[in-house]
Amino acid sequence: MVRVVSLLIVLSMLSFSLAFAQDLPCLRCHTQANPLPDKIKKSGAKSASEFLDFLRNKSPKKALHKAMSDEDIRKAFEQYGKK
Repeated sequence: MVRVVSLLIVLSMLSFSLAFAQDLPCLRCHTQANPLPDKIKKSGAKSASEFLDFLRNKSPKKALHKAMSDEDIRKAFEQYGKK
């Protein structure tokens, strides 16, 4: 019984973290094959504002990034820029 409860707790925590991670629209394109932390690192941005400026004005895919909200880009930087 204890093992079942422990397993349920672990599974619920895992599903919560996966749901939070999938919340960002960035992760639709930036998958394991095209990892988001690597892209953030290559941009050279030191802050969320610099990253936002890079994506909107200097990125090769700047037209795609203009459709994303500022909040989503800042969240992505905060979440994945430190990895």
